[in-house]
Amino acid sequence: MAFFDGDTLLTRANVLVRSIEDECIILAERGDRFEITRQFEEPASRLFIEYFDPDGNPAGRSAMRMGAHNSDDWEAIDLVTPYQLCFKTAIVDGENPDWATQEPIADDATGTQ
Repeated sequence: MAFFDGDTLLTRANVLVRSIEDECIILAERGDRFEITRQFEEPASRLFIEYFDPDGNPAGRSAMRMGAHNSDDWEAIDLVTPYQLCFKTAIVDGENPDWATQEPIADDATGTQ
């Protein structure tokens, strides 16, 4: 995931989506905060994102469904102005997600997501 303010990259992070609901917080250097709640589900995983401006004020929230697939291209979603979310997806070994070296698992493979 990468969060932008217009053409300015605020922050990026790898986020693992598992079958158990989980939360994480992604902080931008300038103070923007993105709180992400996610859970793997077929055919599309649940994501809920709350975002806060650099002063800590609520700036918006989004709920979406994201399909499990391997993607070589970045996809973009406009959030509340000025924020934009860009992301790529990959099916990985949920027990050992070595982001630097692991190749995505085939889309039609079964097992832990």
